[in-house]
Amino acid sequence: MKDLITTGRLTLRWPSLDDVDALSTLAGEFEIACMTGSFPHPFPPLAAEFRLMFLKQQWRQGLAFPYAITLDGDELIGMVDLFRKTTDDDFELGYWVGKPYWGQGYATEAARALMQQARTTLGIDRIQAGVFTDNPASLRVLQKLGFVITGHDDTYFSMARMQNAESHLLELNLDNLKAA
Repeated sequence: MKDLITTGRLTLRWPSLDDVDALSTLAGEFEIACMTGSFPHPFPPLAAEFRLMFLKQQWRQGLAFPYAITLDGDELIGMVDLFRKTTDDDFELGYWVGKPYWGQGYATEAARALMQQARTTLGIDRIQAGVFTDNPASLRVLQKLGFVITGHDDTYFSMARMQNAESHLLELNLDNLKAA
């Protein structure tokens, strides 16, 4: 995977320890953390630093390809990631964007660019995603990209909520990735 992926408005880059404060602040807001499985609330800087080091280790093993979403290659406004538990599993798409940047299409644009790069670089043809049923904005992002609900709804643990929550499972054949 490339170190930098650019779109018309965004630069996706490897997240660094310089992103700790923005990650802690933006992703630590309950409205964001509760829509992920792995973000705590609150999200202290030490936890954010650990998260970034963990992601770097996952990248080295080919288990995750996280990118900081930026407007100019500098300050993190969100993240987009392809990840899997083992090298035999399909990749799953994850993303979040800080509240000040909601409603501007950044999640869709970043996810599309990452999946196009993964298709080219990794040769993958299928990606999965999960979304909590009480997150219609994220479901809309996935549908705009061409994901379809598999019909196998489930519950998934949210660290910020400290409980399981209902979720939809979705899938995308990259041949069906919708253009911008």
